[in-house]
Amino acid sequence: MVLEKIVKATEERVKRERRELVLPRRQKGILDFRSSLERNSFAIIAEYKPSSPSGVRARWELEEYLTKVRGAAALSVLTEPIFFKGSYENLRKASMLTDKPVLFKDFVVDEFQLSAAHAYGADAVLLMLDVLGEDDLKYLALKAKAMGLQTLVEVSREEDAQLSEEPWVDVLGVNSRDFKTLKTDIRRLFGAVRYVSERAFPLAESGLKRASDAYELALRGYRGALVGTSLMESPDPRGTLMALKLAGDLGLFSPSRRGAGRYRA
Repeated sequence: MVLEKIVKATEERVKRERRELVLPRRQKGILDFRSSLERNSFAIIAEYKPSSPSGVRARWELEEYLTKVRGAAALSVLTEPIFFKGSYENLRKASMLTDKPVLFKDFVVDEFQLSAAHAYGADAVLLMLDVLGEDDLKYLALKAKAMGLQTLVEVSREEDAQLSEEPWVDVLGVNSRDFKTLKTDIRRLFGAVRYVSERAFPLAESGLKRASDAYELALRGYRGALVGTSLMESPDPRGTLMALKLAGDLGLFSPSRRGAGRYRA
């Protein structure tokens, strides 16, 4: 399975980084990731993803991309270098070039990566239940919180969304991707939102391609979405982002939404 290959490669990479990488001093203060999402009705996290095993055809270099997604509530920067062609340097640049909070997007398996996230300017970190298991997830989430970083905890099975009850979960992301096939299907997200606690921000991840997708997810109770491929491949990321956000806003304020989801801002 691709996820297992990525995790194994990450474990080897982190061993090398522990020996060889000298972390820089953080250059700016920590921004409030969750509050930035909550200030939007339907919040879009715009992801910078140069490549991926699923075959993203990225059109944009980092600096130009950042100018086109200024309407996003936050940014996500992939730092995994082998499968996604990311880098810590991209994270550092993004942090310095934007006034929005930045999410460290990697396959976190070791607390050294949390130190790297902090050093290179991230404000929040992604932690995946499918990678870590619940015990290691909790340990690393508490470590991140102790550094002042917020947590986006990702699950891919709807019943696992109950982790949102935990005090170390700031944002609960539900991923629509099947890690065996790498295919996305937003219908995988529909049932999970009912398990998301009122205390955690409910976020949809992967597979948003059309404005109608954002509308359907908002209608069911999601307050935002992390969007990468659709923006990186778009000839007009600004227009694509605004179309997704507007459709999500319409879904959130639709009379049909009454009672959908449990989250309360």
